[in-house]
Amino acid sequence: MRESALALAHQKLEEAKNEVLAEKARLEALKPGLMKKTTSEREQGIKSAMDDLSHYDSQLRKAESLTTLIHKDTRRWLECCLKTGSQDYAAALAAQDFPVDWSRFSYSFEMLLKSFQMGLQDLMVVFKRENPAGTRTQLLLDSIRKLLPIARQVEIDVEFFNRILTHQAKQRRSAGKVSLHPEYSWCETVDQLGVLTMAEALETLRELLSASTGFLANLSQVIKREQFLVETRAAQAGRSKTEAQASFLQNWWDGIKPAAAQRVVDEKLEEIICETEALLMDGEFTARFNRSMAQSVARTPSVAPEKPATASPFPQSDAELRTLKTKLQAELEEVAKLKAGLGARERTLRENEQQLRENEQLFADKCKRELAVLEEGKVKLVALEDEIVLKARQAQEKRAEDLVLIEETKAELAARSLFMDESEQRLLTKGQEQLESLAELEQKEEELLGTKRDLNAMRKEMGLPMIPLRAKPVDEFEE
Repeated sequence: MRESALALAHQKLEEAKNEVLAEKARLEALKPGLMKKTTSEREQGIKSAMDDLSHYDSQLRKAESLTTLIHKDTRRWLECCLKTGSQDYAAALAAQDFPVDWSRFSYSFEMLLKSFQMGLQDLMVVFKRENPAGTRTQLLLDSIRKLLPIARQVEIDVEFFNRILTHQAKQRRSAGKVSLHPEYSWCETVDQLGVLTMAEALETLRELLSASTGFLANLSQVIKREQFLVETRAAQAGRSKTEAQASFLQNWWDGIKPAAAQRVVDEKLEEIICETEALLMDGEFTARFNRSMAQSVARTPSVAPEKPATASPFPQSDAELRTLKTKLQAELEEVAKLKAGLGARERTLRENEQQLRENEQLFADKCKRELAVLEEGKVKLVALEDEIVLKARQAQEKRAEDLVLIEETKAELAARSLFMDESEQRLLTKGQEQLESLAELEQKEEELLGTKRDLNAMRKEMGLPMIPLRAKPVDEFEE
C-alpha cells in the first residue's frame, strides 16, 4: 500500500509539473505588452512557475528516494515470506528458471554469511571482556539480540535450499538419492549464549565460528554453482525475458499490487507518505523485520490437515445435484480456459522458436563482423607494437647520448669550480698583499709629515717661508 501511495503521489506530481510547464510555455510565448502592468504580471507568472517547478522536482526526487528505500524493505519481507510459506517458490527455483531470483538468493546468502561471521567475531571480543564470575553485561545481551535475526535468516536460507534440492529430486524422479544439508539451530544456539557459563559459551561460540567458516562457506559455493547453471541455461536458451518473467518474486509482487492500489484513497495519501517517511528515516521497517525474525525462533510443528468427512459417492438430493452441476460447469469453463491458454502458449512457443532462429542468424553474422574487426585490430596492433619497439630503441639511444652529455657537463662544471676556487684564493692573497702595502705607505706618509714639520720649524727659525704639509691634489682633468 505504501509503494502504491508513493507511485500515485509520483503520478500526481508529474501531472502537476506538466501543467506548470504548459503554463510557463504559454506565458513565455506571449509578447511583452506596452502596458507596464501586463509585463509585470507576465514576469511574475513566469517566476511563480519556475518556483513551482523547483518545488515539484524536489518532491519527485523525494518520492523516488522513498520508493527506492521501501522497495528494498518490502522485497526482503516478501522473499522471506516466500521462502518460509510458499512451496511454489522452491519448486520454481528447482526447475532452474528465474535466474534473477537465483542471483539474488546467492548474493544475499553470501552477504548474510559475512554479516553472521562478523557478528560472531564481535561477540567473541565482547565475551573475552566479560567477568567470568559476574553477571552478563547489557552490551553482551544487546550483541546477542542483534545477532539473532541474522542467525534466523541463515536457518531460513538453509531450509529453503534443502526444499529446492527436494523438489529437484522429485522432478528428476530420484527422490531416494537426494542429499540434504544439515539444518542446525543457529538462532537457538546463539540465544543460549546468554545463559550458558562462560566456558560453555566460549566453546559454543568457537564451534559456531568454525561451522560458519566451514559448512556455511561450502554451502555458499554450492548455491553459487547452482546459480551459474541456471544463468548458463538461460543464456543458452537465448530468451530475452523481462524482470517479471525472469523473477518469481517480481511476478508474485505484481500480482498483489493492484489489490493494494485499490485500498489507497486520495484523502489519506499525504498522511500515508508522511508516515512512511517517518518509519523509513527511523529505521522502524528494518527493526520490525528483525523483531519478526527473532520472534520466529520457536517454530511450531506443522499440523497435518484434517481429513474431510466421508460422504456418499452419489448425490442424495436435488440440492446436491444442482451443486454438482454448478461445480462441473465451473470445471468445464476452467478446462476451456486452460485449452485457450495452451493454444496461446503454443503460438507463443512457435513465435519464440522463429525469433530464436532469427537471433541465431543475426548472432552468426555479428560474429563474422566482429572476427573481421578483430583481425584488422590484430594487424594494427602488430604495426603499433613495431612502432613502439622502434620508439623505445630511439629513446634508449637518446638517453645514452644524454647521459654522455651530462657526464661531460659535470666534468666541465667541476673544472670551472676548481678554477674559481683557485682564482678566489689568488684574489685573497693579492688583496692581503695590497693591504700590507697600503699600511706601509700610510706609515711612510706619517714619517714624511713628521720630517716636514721638523723642516718648517728650522725654516721658521731661519726666517724662510713655510712649506705646506700636504700638497694640493693635482686635478688631472683640469691639467
